[in-house]
Amino acid sequence: MGRNLRFWLASPFAAPFDPGDAPLALGALLLRASRTDHAGLFAEPATFEAVLALCYDLTAREASEMREACERVEAVAPDCASFAEILQRAVGLSDRQRFALSLHQVLLAAGPSQDPQLEALSKLFLGAHSATNPAPLRAG
Repeated sequence: MGRNLRFWLASPFAAPFDPGDAPLALGALLLRASRTDHAGLFAEPATFEAVLALCYDLTAREASEMREACERVEAVAPDCASFAEILQRAVGLSDRQRFALSLHQVLLAAGPSQDPQLEALSKLFLGAHSATNPAPLRAG
């Protein structure tokens, strides 16, 4: 997982984006943001894995494996701003909203001290203000 995405990142405008790579791409972007602009946001891998598990309905083991794949992609990804811009063009808004909603839920559960970071991360993923009303994770 992630091999095609890593090749796509080397030349994102030369080939179409595979929508199946969206979860891994968004996870890699979140890792990049947490290691640069939002250093220390995920001091514990379990917090990042909780976002993945919530968003994609994964078990703890699956989330851990996905985190490792995201780390491999993040290692070859461009700088955070460029990466976010590329993904905002390639990944559908509904996928980005779903990811942002999961991120909000996990960080808000961690406490209100994350509020400024939530706003910045919303802009990173959605390209919009956090007041954007994200779609629900699942239909009722």
